[in-house]
Amino acid sequence: MQFNQLLCQLFVAPESALQLNAQQWVNVILVLRHQQLLARYSYRFKSAKIFLNLSAYAQHHLRNAEILADKQYRQIDSEAEELIDLLEPLNVTPVFLKGAAYALQPQLKPGLGRTFSDIDLLVPKQNIMAIEQRLALFGYLGEPISAYDEHYYRNWTHEIPPVRHHARGTVLDIHHNLVPLVSGRAPNIAAFERHVITTDQGYAVLDLPAITLHSLIHLFFNETFKNAFRDLTDLHLLFSDFSEEDWTAILKLSAETGFQFELMLAVRYCQQLLQTTVPCWVCQQLENGQPAAWRMRLLDFIFLHTLLPKHPLTTSKRQKLAHFLAFVRGHFLKMPLHILLGHLTMKSFFGLRDAIFGKHQFSPKKN
Repeated sequence: MQFNQLLCQLFVAPESALQLNAQQWVNVILVLRHQQLLARYSYRFKSAKIFLNLSAYAQHHLRNAEILADKQYRQIDSEAEELIDLLEPLNVTPVFLKGAAYALQPQLKPGLGRTFSDIDLLVPKQNIMAIEQRLALFGYLGEPISAYDEHYYRNWTHEIPPVRHHARGTVLDIHHNLVPLVSGRAPNIAAFERHVITTDQGYAVLDLPAITLHSLIHLFFNETFKNAFRDLTDLHLLFSDFSEEDWTAILKLSAETGFQFELMLAVRYCQQLLQTTVPCWVCQQLENGQPAAWRMRLLDFIFLHTLLPKHPLTTSKRQKLAHFLAFVRGHFLKMPLHILLGHLTMKSFFGLRDAIFGKHQFSPKKN
């Protein structure tokens, strides 16, 4: 069994961990930590009631990962409360997305053991400037970036440059849409806003079908797949809680916003890699949106490699090729060709310039 297959098997059937030898455990720990999945696997081993039967080495590292994940899990509440209070004078209620949204909903399976590097918020586009100014007053400041990158964020993407709290280091990604505007596929955000709910603790989040659709859009409408396996396990856990009504709702929302194809890909690869259970009628409906056979084979090659854990211990030449193709595909999805060519030309120029003269000669300076 190849190592990536072993990692999938451990997720699908945690009891198979009892068969691992000492060297396999060393490699498993290294890769899962790199993929930010160590705590999630730990909880799956506990759910399967095998944790105490694992080696002392494995238990030590898994417990440490739990401690770090649980600390972040507890901190997100205070961070979210502060953000809500800061934006209240602007009559803006931030909608929490992705990892933060999982952690703020105890009933959602992806929240348990999930770690994340920033807090993603969805806010009205017309309030962006006022939100930036108010957050800056309370210590959330942007990192220095080039004039070109500033233009890139402000004119082409669905978010503003990240801001970081000067003391705590908390990073905010502030979105006004879910995919780049320049892509031509940015949805009418009102369709997602209709799926905003409020948790018992008072946090605004997307409901289960909408948060799942956003998660799979983020995974498949992208050019980088560093944490793709983690994100695929997110989808598996989200799908596992779907009712018939939820499947109907996500099919309707994906059709309304133009992301049926991404939903088809998510279901296809969750089933193939993680044995996710999906109702037959959903699969039949999604199969109607499959592309030509040759294109489907190409996509299978790309995603059956890029969705697996990426680490020097696991990456093969085929996986490197698949990542390159996914990188190219992602850029074509996000930008029209004429803008993409200009963007790549500028990035190549900056890279060459920095290589010759030194990056710090041209790095933007803090005020």
